[in-house]
Amino acid sequence: MDKRTVASAHERIDDMQVQVAEIRTEVKIQFREVFTRVKRLEAIMIGASASIIAMLVHGVQPTEHHCPQTQRD
Repeated sequence: MDKRTVASAHERIDDMQVQVAEIRTEVKIQFREVFTRVKRLEAIMIGASASIIAMLVHGVQPTEHHCPQTQRD
């Protein structure tokens, strides 16, 4: 069993500092990956919005094929 002394407490703290540094590094890498994915999704959404707006602005002109007139007797 581990004796609870000041020296053992300092050893545990030193071990914890190493673990915290590893976790911080891993979180930093994961955050960078998430940020890259969000930027890519933003670009896709902006492109999709631009194409939708362009289609709405230009519109489809009605022709006989799209909008046939009904014949009345």
